[in-house]
Amino acid sequence: MADAIVCFVLDLLKTTIVDRASEEVGLLVDVEKEVGKLERNLRLINTVLRDAEEKKRTDDLVKEWLDRLKEASYDMGDALDVWRTTVEIEALEAQNAASQKKAPCNFISCFSIRRIYIHRKIALNIKEINQRLDDIVKEKEKYQLQLMSISNTINHPQQRPETSSFVDVSKLYGRDKEKADILNYLWGRRGEEEAGELIPTLSIVGMGGLGKTALAQMISNDADVKVHFDRVIWVCVSDLFYEKKVARAIIQGLERLSDSAAYGLETNPLQVLLERISSSIQGIKYFLVLDDVWDGNKGERWEGLKTTFKFGAPGSRILVTTRDVEVAKMMGSSSSQIISLEKLSDEQCWSIIKHIALEGRDGQNLEKIGREIAEKCKGLPLAAKTLGSLLKSKRSKREWQSVLNSEIWKLELAQKEIFAPLLLSYYDLPPPVKQCFVYCVLFPKDHHIFLHVLIPQWMAMGYLGSDGNADLESKGEEYFHILADRSFFQDLAVLNGKIYGCKMHDIVHDFAQYLAENEFVTKEINSDHLTIDGSKNRHLTVMIDKRIPFPTSISGAKKLRALITFTGEGALTYEALGSLFNHCRRLRVLIFGWPDRTDHLCKEIPEGIEKLIHLRFLHLCSSHKLERLPEALCNLLNLEFLILAGCRSLKQLPDSIGKLINLRYLRTVGCNALTHYPKGVQKLTSLRHLTGLIAKADRNDAKEFSLTDLENLKHLHVLHLKVEGNSIDMEQPGKVQLQDTQELFILLAGTIQRADIIEALDPHRNIPHLRFYDNFWFV
Repeated sequence: MADAIVCFVLDLLKTTIVDRASEEVGLLVDVEKEVGKLERNLRLINTVLRDAEEKKRTDDLVKEWLDRLKEASYDMGDALDVWRTTVEIEALEAQNAASQKKAPCNFISCFSIRRIYIHRKIALNIKEINQRLDDIVKEKEKYQLQLMSISNTINHPQQRPETSSFVDVSKLYGRDKEKADILNYLWGRRGEEEAGELIPTLSIVGMGGLGKTALAQMISNDADVKVHFDRVIWVCVSDLFYEKKVARAIIQGLERLSDSAAYGLETNPLQVLLERISSSIQGIKYFLVLDDVWDGNKGERWEGLKTTFKFGAPGSRILVTTRDVEVAKMMGSSSSQIISLEKLSDEQCWSIIKHIALEGRDGQNLEKIGREIAEKCKGLPLAAKTLGSLLKSKRSKREWQSVLNSEIWKLELAQKEIFAPLLLSYYDLPPPVKQCFVYCVLFPKDHHIFLHVLIPQWMAMGYLGSDGNADLESKGEEYFHILADRSFFQDLAVLNGKIYGCKMHDIVHDFAQYLAENEFVTKEINSDHLTIDGSKNRHLTVMIDKRIPFPTSISGAKKLRALITFTGEGALTYEALGSLFNHCRRLRVLIFGWPDRTDHLCKEIPEGIEKLIHLRFLHLCSSHKLERLPEALCNLLNLEFLILAGCRSLKQLPDSIGKLINLRYLRTVGCNALTHYPKGVQKLTSLRHLTGLIAKADRNDAKEFSLTDLENLKHLHVLHLKVEGNSIDMEQPGKVQLQDTQELFILLAGTIQRADIIEALDPHRNIPHLRFYDNFWFV
């Protein structure tokens, strides 16, 4: 992944030079000289990186060389970011001083002295990193690395079917017998005696990549199954076991609750949830699928859940998928109730590859090579699907032969049967897309990944480029589709023909972790002790048991660039946050809390958050105790995404919020204690996505945001707002002109008519999504 990091620094270097060339504030010659040298070094290294990435799997010296290169590249990226931020702050300070008519002589004198000191410090830092890069450039000759240019160009298949390209065709091959056996069991035709059984439980067992989940999905979506059972309930268990999570999912399926209603069950004790299951399941003939069960040591916990199932109607069934026969037995399956999935034949693997790679075109000249490639799948449907997705973009016989003859097949990996096909697809990606893929390992296994959360994080990390004026969201969607086309994502969620979410297969997640090594780490914490490699861990997800305080050792990871936390109630104290902000100053992404984890954050956030000068993405979703944000937050000039949804006790936004001139997303949906937005929001001219806005319509207040202030926010693509007042105080109706807005949701809190507000806002006549609501949560 070093190629991706080097390309990121080169892109940052290019945009930084362009930006600075347009500034009136000059730079020291030392900085310009070192930056020129830096660019030459990186371009020299870039020519051999592809060969080095492939050789590091078998050569420890090459791997160590790449590790040092990544370390230096990360440090250089941070140094360039400090340089760019410093100059931007200086320009703003000079502008503010001029507008306030401060004494020019004293200001210029102080300003110049401070500027020279800061720029000299930056120059020395860049020079020190350049010296490290000099040594790395000299050493590359030792390893006889071949010159292979790396391109950021994205090669799309010539034809990309709109609907069938995302179909999981591995479901369609080689599992007819297993499907028939399971259906017969569900209909009660296998002749087992159910006397004495709590609930008949069938288990699908097999190694990763064999299609256990795909088979279970095929069964649960079968039309006859949906008719036969009153309820079909799907629960994704995974290796992170939470009893309440499973209980909530069962209640959601039984009572057909929405996601938001199911999240509302989080605060209920486990016993209350179990009693609710017992009540809701009375007389219901259900089919419960427990997918991806791992831990056989949790048997005593399952017994509590299974006891509630007995209240269902006769004929109810449970289906389990697992990799471990012992887990299947623990779940209550006898030997006759265990279906062991076998590997597919080479012929079946070829059928999968052919269906994906050759759909809609004649490939007779490729069949012989294709069948040889199918033998490399070792009977794994996931491997066949991955190779088919890779070959879809390969049009010639020479390209297919190159895949067959790749050196990757010779790698001695512990899991090479499945990793080799994935490596082929991975190395075929442009460097920026590689980074985007590996970043996804920070989401826990079986986690629903939503694009409106994922793509902003890619942007914050700099994977989509560093041009803040570009439509980076569209580029992120493009990168996502490339990964989906290569079968790196599954279970794609679609609404109105557009993908909005997905999951990663467990094997693909393991593969991403294999690539990420120690740079990207996910840890589950059951005690207050956490071991962190401060020199290597740069991206961290921690899932902390609800009884455990926030580990102080995290503050020792001073090079962290991303931190995602799943914590219990009260884990993030004021002191813990202060320590984190003081030590982890390189953070670009900081996420506290998710909709199903609440009350984790304290009432206030320390002023020390202003030390996180690199921070782009701050996610405080569902921090129910949070009452205020510090004014110091507004000193984070690079902040682009501020997510406050569900912070129901938050009483006000900072008065100085107008200083966040690079903010693109501001989300306050569900912040029910907010009574107004500060006037400074009108200065946030970079905003693309604004939800939860409160606008006064009947007055143009000096401190509170009013409807007419929207005229300054010209780039809004998504706007959800609450309009307060019984009349519209606007001299020129239609002055706002929301012509670029694609999604406009409005709540009218007064007697203003819908036609009047539309006239005032003047959206495009063909705006795709325009709705009025009577509940602020949806705004």
